[in-house]
Amino acid sequence: MDDKFIKELRKISRDDRRRSEFMIQGMKETLQERKEEGLVKRWMRRRKTKKNISQRFSSDTSSSHK
Repeated sequence: MDDKFIKELRKISRDDRRRSEFMIQGMKETLQERKEEGLVKRWMRRRKTKKNISQRFSSDTSSSHK
């Protein structure tokens, strides 16, 4: 989803029916764009996401468990 979509979404009231329709349309467009991406680009996006998640939940980070 691009910045234009996000700005338009913020303008629409949460109670407005158009908001849900707008969000569904935005998700459909995003999924279609991802579907049309090349194999390498999809692999890089997946790898980046996987890397970020593994860093976020890695055991070597210090956390305070009580």
